Amino acid sequence: MKKSIVLILSLCLLLTACGSKEKKEEKSAAEESKTTVTQEAAKDTPKESDEEKTATAETKEFSFVYPASWEAVDLAKLNQPLVKAAYANPDTKAAFADNVNVTGAANNSDATAKAIADATVAQYESGAFGDAIKDYKKISYDDKANNSGVLIGEYTQGQSGVQVVVAQYIVPASPNMYTLSISYTKESYDKGGKEMVQKMVDSFKVTQTAATATQSAAPDASAAAASSDQMTIADFMSKLVPAFAGKDGEMSETTYNYIAGHSDLFPAVTAESKNKAKSLVDANITARHIFKSITPYLDKMVQVEGTVIEIGEENIENIGPMAIFHVMDKNQKSYTGIYMGSTGDILQDDEVIMCGVPTTIFSFANSNGGTDQGILLIVSTVQKK
Repeated sequence: MKKSIVLILSLCLLLTACGSKEKKEEKSAAEESKTTVTQEAAKDTPKESDEEKTATAETKEFSFVYPASWEAVDLAKLNQPLVKAAYANPDTKAAFADNVNVTGAANNSDATAKAIADATVAQYESGAFGDAIKDYKKISYDDKANNSGVLIGEYTQGQSGVQVVVAQYIVPASPNMYTLSISYTKESYDKGGKEMVQKMVDSFKVTQTAATATQSAAPDASAAAASSDQMTIADFMSKLVPAFAGKDGEMSETTYNYIAGHSDLFPAVTAESKNKAKSLVDANITARHIFKSITPYLDKMVQVEGTVIEIGEENIENIGPMAIFHVMDKNQKSYTGIYMGSTGDILQDDEVIMCGVPTTIFSFANSNGGTDQGILLIVSTVQKK
């Protein structure tokens, strides 16, 4: 399914960030400053409701209502360019924060909302997202007007152990596709949340400008790949890196030239190419060197050993299989590997050895409400340890 792996991974990161208990000191700081205007394009307009007060989020692309007591999430901390708006319940006593977010990306596919929903369910049920989304079960799917649809499911948020109901309104409005994702604890959902979900879904409107204008956001990697049957791995990666890593992500000309000049190694699938890749590894380069400054190593092959924290794999049209996985080494350093091939029987919690080229250092939201840094590695070889 085009685009789905990027969209779903972005959603997963947001759910993890919004769904985890925030530190009280961060909440206090926000209350003191009162300057948490994090979504510049959005205008929040409170309005009365018979049951619960709501506010309206309005951007140039869409609008929708949400509970007025919820607060805007700092999109800069999420560092996910596909996320256009996000709000969450600020209750610091809750183990999981009820939340809503909107993702948007170029729509270069004629897939129906039902097909997108089915692919999303398959991703969730696969267990590829580890503790972020455990034991996902589809509750329902309903088609809506103009090829849109609402998918509702339930899962366990692993870090907190809380049962969560998530409703996703999929709106493939050409040339852009939007997904309104609303998450409530099962308890909150049963005590009024279900009605609020319906209100939010009913209120979601895509502006005429967004429905007809050219997408100005970061290009979607899969769509870029589909634009040319002859696109090289280097070209594909140059599109994927900024779409994946956001404002921190960019493939340097140095890395591009290295991959283009070693196209037989990305991925290395034959015994000969695997041996060649391993022979190019500089054993003296460690995470300490790369995190200090990645610049000297943008055209160096390095080796990483660690535990697979999360892994997802999908077949990309005109490209083939692609896997994205998060690996943590023994020193708790994070690596995100992009491998343009099948990882075979490698699963979450497996110990692996991978060789690849450091491409960028990027920030991502962690489960404690803060941010961590990781190295994005374009992987040549990966195998179980």
